[in-house]
Amino acid sequence: MKKGNCSKQRIVYGVVTVSEKGQIAIPVPLRDDLGIKQGDKLFMLKRKDEAGFTAIKLEEIDYLMSNLGENDDLLNKKPLYTKVTKGEKGV
Repeated sequence: MKKGNCSKQRIVYGVVTVSEKGQIAIPVPLRDDLGIKQGDKLFMLKRKDEAGFTAIKLEEIDYLMSNLGENDDLLNKKPLYTKVTKGEKGV
């Protein structure tokens, strides 16, 4: 399999409980599938709809940011989608 293709089909890894300190344990199968190791730093983002959050390995954010700096065309491309507000018809 070439790099960049995800062969994993699972998106649900179970339920976690938030501790008194606000900590959660990332399920082992999820850590294994994503290559998350002890000491890795995760970049935390709150969803706009406030339904939850997204955690991304900081090294992946670093990689993305370095590629943005090297490829100015990425900033000039049209978005892949446009937001449709209530009452508007989609394209």
